[in-house]
Amino acid sequence: MKHRNSLKYQFKKQLAVSIGLLVIVFSFLLYQLFFVAVGTTMHRTMMPMASHYAKQVELNQNVPLPRDGAYSVFVGRGSIPSEIASLFDIDGMKDFGLAVNDGDQLVKFSRPDAVYFLFMHPIKNTTDKLYLLYNDTPQKGLTGVPKREPLLNVPLSIIVITLLAIFLVYWVARRLISKVLNPLHELSVMAKSLDESNPELSFAVMNDKTEIGEVANTLHQTMGRIHQYHQREKQFLQNASHELRTPIAVVSSALDIIDLRTAQGKTNVADQYTHIRRANKNMAEMTEALLLLSRKSGTSTLLETVDLEQLATVIIDEHKYLLKGKDVDVELVVDDSPSRELPVSLCRIVLSNLIRNAFEHTLSGIVRVQLSGLIVSITNTSAGLADYEQNVTERGVSQGQGFGIGLDIVQKIVEQQEWQLHLSSDNNDGSQVVVYFEPRH
Repeated sequence: MKHRNSLKYQFKKQLAVSIGLLVIVFSFLLYQLFFVAVGTTMHRTMMPMASHYAKQVELNQNVPLPRDGAYSVFVGRGSIPSEIASLFDIDGMKDFGLAVNDGDQLVKFSRPDAVYFLFMHPIKNTTDKLYLLYNDTPQKGLTGVPKREPLLNVPLSIIVITLLAIFLVYWVARRLISKVLNPLHELSVMAKSLDESNPELSFAVMNDKTEIGEVANTLHQTMGRIHQYHQREKQFLQNASHELRTPIAVVSSALDIIDLRTAQGKTNVADQYTHIRRANKNMAEMTEALLLLSRKSGTSTLLETVDLEQLATVIIDEHKYLLKGKDVDVELVVDDSPSRELPVSLCRIVLSNLIRNAFEHTLSGIVRVQLSGLIVSITNTSAGLADYEQNVTERGVSQGQGFGIGLDIVQKIVEQQEWQLHLSSDNNDGSQVVVYFEPRH
């Protein structure tokens, strides 16, 4: 049933029906045109002959007229032999009219035994009519008459021409099927075989030079875009669930402490509100970063005048709470920090992630933030960041994401904005991250 609903089957079916109808109609027309042509030719041939004999009769009614052979001339209806008169409707004939009797066969697959042509011509000064009869039967007995070749047989000729026409149409149809319907079938197979999880699959129909190949390539590209969209969505959900887990836990813990202190009648909950605000700010920044990463690459971002020194100072102050209880010194070294047009939200997200990671995973020593133009270098003298990278990279590498979740967000933003990011780690000397807030050259 599915095969009968296919485009190829329907095309072949309609083509066969159309060819059959055309062959029948045109064969019948050719058949009829042949006899119309024969009748017209005989009419033009017999008319001058009948006119000649009519003039002879007008001049001399006793003129001898031919009665034997192929042509016979009769004056008046009564002079026509009864066996000839019975073959025609003489009373229904008109002046200069031609009547034909070929045995009254609907379809003539062989030459009739006898064919009679009767032409009626008026005679002046009399009511009698002159009848000119042509009978080709005597021609059969003559010697030297050329034998009728097969192609001169009208029905056989039509059959041969019909078969040739069918073969020609079939050949054209086969070429049409190979050029159009087969690629359409391959396109259908491709549409069924496309796998969103494996968009790299290639199909032969994509090499087709016609519009079908263009449709196949467009379909393949669309599937690739859908795959990328799903990957971005999956990446967003994974990063969101991982990164938002910690601030949510901080908020939940702070609320529990506030409830406990309130139940004990204590009012010193300002520190917990500070924790909640920080966690809320972290969640807001992280959500903004994840939303930016989930967008299609090349999406334009609003540019603002950014002072990297001022921005770094604010971020360092916001994250100093992470260094409480640690023997860590923070140094901000500014060699040169001009204001430039940059996407401020992305710059803040990048610096916040890098500085927060450095503060969280530096156990002791120095964290140095150095600015030189559009280059920001963050260095720590502890092995903590290197150990952190070793741990978080396990998840990032398994997903093909680079340097872990926090650093992965930074790397994605850097790639999206065509900036540069360099990381280096040493278990003895610590780690260094360098960001170039300028396009690659």
